Amino acid sequence: MSDALWQRRLDRERQARKTAERLLTDKSRELYQTTVDLQQALAASENQRRLQLALWGSGELIWEWHAEDDLMRLHHFSSEPGVALEEALLWSDWIARLHPDDRGNALQAWEEHRCGRCEYYDLEFRMRREPEQGWLWFRTQGRAVERDADGLARRITGTCKDISRQHEAEEHLRLLAAAFANNRDANVVLASDRHALQANAAFLELVGIGAGELPDLELERLLLDADEQCPWDHLFATDHWQGELICQRRDGQRIPVELSSTLVRARDRQARHLVLSLRDISERRRAADHLRHLARLDVLTQLPNRLQFQERLQRALQHQHDDRCLALLFVDLDDFKQVNDAFGHDVGDALLQQVATRLVRSLRQRDLVARWGGDEFVVLLELHCHDEVVLVADKLIKALNEPVELAGHVLTATPSIGIALAPEHGNEAGELLRHADAAMYVAKREGRNQYALYRPELSEQLLHRVKLANLLRSALEQHELSLALQPKIGMDGRQIVGAEALLRWDTAAFGRVPPDVFIPIAEELGLIVPIGHWLVREAATLLDDWHARGWPLTLAINLSARQLHDEALLPVLCESMQRSSASPAALELEVTESILLADADFARARLQALRDAGFRIALDDFGTGYSSLGYLKDLPLDRVKIDRSFISDLEQSPRGRALLSSIAGLCRALSLQTTAEGVETAAQLTLVEAEGIDEVQGYFYYPPLTVEAFNQLLESKLGAQDAPGANG
Repeated sequence: MSDALWQRRLDRERQARKTAERLLTDKSRELYQTTVDLQQALAASENQRRLQLALWGSGELIWEWHAEDDLMRLHHFSSEPGVALEEALLWSDWIARLHPDDRGNALQAWEEHRCGRCEYYDLEFRMRREPEQGWLWFRTQGRAVERDADGLARRITGTCKDISRQHEAEEHLRLLAAAFANNRDANVVLASDRHALQANAAFLELVGIGAGELPDLELERLLLDADEQCPWDHLFATDHWQGELICQRRDGQRIPVELSSTLVRARDRQARHLVLSLRDISERRRAADHLRHLARLDVLTQLPNRLQFQERLQRALQHQHDDRCLALLFVDLDDFKQVNDAFGHDVGDALLQQVATRLVRSLRQRDLVARWGGDEFVVLLELHCHDEVVLVADKLIKALNEPVELAGHVLTATPSIGIALAPEHGNEAGELLRHADAAMYVAKREGRNQYALYRPELSEQLLHRVKLANLLRSALEQHELSLALQPKIGMDGRQIVGAEALLRWDTAAFGRVPPDVFIPIAEELGLIVPIGHWLVREAATLLDDWHARGWPLTLAINLSARQLHDEALLPVLCESMQRSSASPAALELEVTESILLADADFARARLQALRDAGFRIALDDFGTGYSSLGYLKDLPLDRVKIDRSFISDLEQSPRGRALLSSIAGLCRALSLQTTAEGVETAAQLTLVEAEGIDEVQGYFYYPPLTVEAFNQLLESKLGAQDAPGANG
């Protein structure tokens, strides 16, 4: 083969090789580009999937609005990761899902963005997923991605997310912030380095600073304990602490506060914040001090009470000077219960206040007056000598004897005062009080409205009195009470015309107890009322028995002031006499002048009611105490009984005989019958008879007799059916 032929052949092969290489290069480039495109497509798909997963994880939905069809296209995800759900609805239907109160704002914001007046569409609103579900809070954010030549949005896309939990949390935080800010307690939050981060208005007011001064607040002297130290180390080491401290204000004023602290720790358990809550307890402290003061004060009289008096008495005894003596006066008002019964407790309280005022005014400023309780007062004196206490006691009696007008009534509060001295009568408070109390009972027993000084034997007497009081409570149940009858002799025929019933008490432990001992005890204990009811029933039974025997006798019983104020007295009298065959006029009710002193108007009305019921009324012991001839004119009386003190000295006293003559003449003028008590001699009887006295009773004729002895006396002289007529 020629060289030219080979050359052409080589050129064709070279050309074919180049063509093949060029083709291979183009295919490789094409394959590479395909691979690149495929990789980019795969990457885009992965990015899209990641975006979908992110949206699914965030709980947001994607929405898109197109102007041409006015549709909202919603793209949200099911519970399966990456599985998208689509929904399309008209814009008006979307708005209809919103809460009515939120639609206006939603439409306005939408229109602002659609028209290009704001760059973003961002809104929070309430919406229902389903009609039957409750309202949920959502936040939507969107932006126009296409606009026309006029700037109106053609396409808007965005996201929407359920923020109900976030909204609830924010609302909760707002409430907490409002509670913190408006709490009446002073609240402050401290950092771990003890500087104040936040405080409410109450704290600023408590400390006395403005809000701008909070960062510079000096805390080291803000809260102080009893040692004038601030317990910061303890507060930052204790999760919770509560106690009382002193808050020192900026102006130096010190205010008692109740502090509650809470230590807030981080996850690593390190202390990060300390929350303090302070409450001003100034009012509580003042109230507590006031209560402590009231606990030691008598509210009615504003005097120290028993507790305070005992404390001050004990201190006075412990610090007694050698050249001084202490005197304790126990003051008890006589017959005070009658005032309460007659006028009510309001008047009684007013009288106690007057007594307290008079006691205070009658003493020196350094003397102590206290209300012991009820109608009892105590006085503590520091004196140079014992004789001074007598002068003070007389001064107190004189002051209290002055009448006082209350609620239209003139009243007098007479006192019985017992006196005990230290150290002569005791060095202990309780001992001195007991001895003064014992002396006070002696003053009452010896006539009242006076004072008595303690004597050692009085303690035994007081103990005996207490024992008698305990026994007297069961005297009726034990049938220990009985009646003695003192005959009354009519002067016109020297016959027994009746008797006076006298109480007797026989005990197994002490034998017969005198009436002047146990009757005051019965009065004091309030037992005189049930004893009086028993006496009325016994008297009615006696009268019924005498009437059945044909003895038209009268029987007199005594009524005390306490009994006269007993509302059940008249019903008991009427009921008892209805069971008796005798007339109510056969029962004579004797009252003393003393019961008329507290309230003459009440006594007059009560006596009139008794007299209207048919009972006869006698004024007993006339001529003693506060005798007043006005009683004879004003009171509904049938008889006046002249006290034995007028009779006993008739033989030696012309003045006494003249006074007796005057009383007898006045009673005749007022058509009042008269009885002379305590006739013991023939000479007395002659003088009494000469004055025209109607009846006498006394030992000249008969002493008090038992019921059996009295009946036997009448039977021996008269017989069972004869009219009474004894010659003495």
